Amino acid sequence: MAIKTLGVGVVATVIAALLSVSVMSQTGWDVTVFAAFGVDSHEINEYAGQSLDEFYLRPFQGHDGKFFFVQSNDPWVRHPEINASVLDRPLYRSQRMLYPVLAGGGGLFTPEMIVWALLIVNIVGMGLGSWAAAAVATTLGGSPWWGLSFVLNIGFISEMNIDGAGIVAAAAAFAAVVAFSRGRTSWGLTVLVLGVLAREAMLLVAAGIALWMWIHNRRKDALLSLAVPTMAVAVWGLYLRLQLGWESGVSQVQEIGLPFVGFIESIPKWLDDPLDLFVATAVLTLLAVFARRAIVSRELVGFAFLGFVVLGIVFTAQVWRSYFDITRAVAPIITTFVLLAFARHRSSSNETVTAEEGAAGAA
Repeated sequence: MAIKTLGVGVVATVIAALLSVSVMSQTGWDVTVFAAFGVDSHEINEYAGQSLDEFYLRPFQGHDGKFFFVQSNDPWVRHPEINASVLDRPLYRSQRMLYPVLAGGGGLFTPEMIVWALLIVNIVGMGLGSWAAAAVATTLGGSPWWGLSFVLNIGFISEMNIDGAGIVAAAAAFAAVVAFSRGRTSWGLTVLVLGVLAREAMLLVAAGIALWMWIHNRRKDALLSLAVPTMAVAVWGLYLRLQLGWESGVSQVQEIGLPFVGFIESIPKWLDDPLDLFVATAVLTLLAVFARRAIVSRELVGFAFLGFVVLGIVFTAQVWRSYFDITRAVAPIITTFVLLAFARHRSSSNETVTAEEGAAGAA
């Protein structure tokens, strides 16, 4: 079975590579299309023009990749006056450090290498995430090929198309579920830390895993799985404030608001775009259906991503108004729902045995 899950990871990597080739074939084989520089992002375009001879420009402001390009040139934020100063929200953007550290080669890569590394890291991330999802599928009693629900997830495909950090973060989160389900606490903590440093929302995964283990009397692992990632985010956040200044990061978070307000405020925009309306309605329905299935199934992977339901409820209109953004934001739920709905064939008695075995392994 281990060979099959590895095979799923390899196939997923090939699929991701083919998807990226398809995009580049339409843009004159310009890899900078993934960095998503925008015609209206004048300051970052000027910054990029100092090191890149040419780069592809998308309409309007572009998207996340342009920020990760800047961060990858200075992943340790050693020269914020040169690099972080061109970010729209320096503290918020810099909190997500793992992806630019990898794409920037720890600060050793040149800008020309970085535009390729941003894409390659995500392609590899697609493979690793699919491998982890395949391992979860086998744990649930299903075929490992359900792991392809990671690479074929529209949210993750969109992330790859704009050099977003969601793929790396989600791959680490699914890997953490695999590790903890097998009683490998040290590995679980390691990849959880990587996940939260790629995207701070993965703290919800840490909380979900902690809750599941607490319920299953793995109290020590529960406390560690919540405390260690939280400390990692806090330490990096402290470092950032020393580098960038002591301004509050709360004002830089524009994606979180009051429950359902973002959904309601987006309705006028959806009425002008049937696709956005359809996708948003589908996502809201998915949140409700997933919440019920995750709780009833009592599976670790369901509890791990249950917090994203709460996150979806408090997203602002900035996230909800476009199908492109909302599917990226809840992408982990899409893959997890597929696994719980189609790969889960285990009886409740087997679940209890697994929980007991996991506790024994952790001990």
